[in-house]
Amino acid sequence: MTESPPKVLLAYASVGSGHEQAARALGEAFTKRGWSTAYIDFLDEVPAPMRFVMRDAYLQLIKVLPLAYDLAFKRTVSADVREAERTSLILSTMGYQKLRDVAVHESPDAIISTNLFPTLALARAKRHIHRETLMVNCFTDYILQTLYFSKGVDWHVSANEEVTSEFLVAHRRVRQPIRPFGIPVRSAFTCHRTRAEARGILNVPRQAHLAVIMGGGLGLGHILEACDAITSKDFGDPLTVAALCGSNTTLRGQVQDLAVARSSRHTIIPVGWTDQAPVWMQAADVLVSKAGGVTIAEAAAVGVPLVTYQPLPGQESVNVQFLMRHEATCSAETTDQLLSAVEELMFTARGPRIAENLRNLGKPTAADDVADCVCRESGYPGTKGAAS
Repeated sequence: MTESPPKVLLAYASVGSGHEQAARALGEAFTKRGWSTAYIDFLDEVPAPMRFVMRDAYLQLIKVLPLAYDLAFKRTVSADVREAERTSLILSTMGYQKLRDVAVHESPDAIISTNLFPTLALARAKRHIHRETLMVNCFTDYILQTLYFSKGVDWHVSANEEVTSEFLVAHRRVRQPIRPFGIPVRSAFTCHRTRAEARGILNVPRQAHLAVIMGGGLGLGHILEACDAITSKDFGDPLTVAALCGSNTTLRGQVQDLAVARSSRHTIIPVGWTDQAPVWMQAADVLVSKAGGVTIAEAAAVGVPLVTYQPLPGQESVNVQFLMRHEATCSAETTDQLLSAVEELMFTARGPRIAENLRNLGKPTAADDVADCVCRESGYPGTKGAAS
């Protein structure tokens, strides 16, 4: 009788696409090692009003009351561990019943979560599965928050050693292990491909000056504004600008209209939902993006000159501050700053320097490192490489 393979339950929340992409990257790594995988989206398991609050109302709050959101976020970082535990206990009730039922049904050997709410609910649910089931929380930004340090989590994955060290200095009562494996990225971003090879795949002329603008799978951020600003300027040479609009069909239509209007000067390529985001990054002379942690980790794995444009308050602003300390991005708040940054990174030696600094911060093997550690600690070390 064939023994069933070990199983990992990968949990995320589709507030944006980053949490899911990190979970999918981990799923790839476990599949290579012979594990079966199951995925759960926290927002699929909660009532519609809660989905609205977590996704739509969250985005509106950031737009209308950015300072209030930023202060609330900073509180989740600076809160004392004991205070955070009390808050976490309350938050763990959100979606708890449904996630507990899924976890009991799946009966996984390990659980990994890439978002706060499934982390708290599943950590609480552990006592209804098997106490030896390994529970791992994976941070997807360049900062750690005390709210995540809930009882039931065996260990955490951070983006970087420096981030971990700063957190532990500020929170000496934390006892759960933090392993700085990095933010998991899919293997497509770690595949080496020259710029010329990438452009061949995308049918972009090899000699073109290519700027890629993206805002994650949902097409968030200021993609149209950035595209409009960049193609309004005369850089001396014509530019090719690819706008990756994700699932935002309205945005794609607006970019298409702009492409027609600017066709005499620059080439604009509106791109809808695509699995070619890694190839676009590899083909780019410069990447203009929102500052989500997973997108940054993907750009670091590729090693592309990065401009972070109008980061959102909270996590994104902190991510940019971290990158700026290491001269791994140019940050732009205004269109004038955006144009200056794009021109500098595309046409001067600073572009390759920024790209190299960003690459040095990257941890392209993060998903594999997490999977290897889980294999060892869950008692399935022999499954490594089973499907490679």
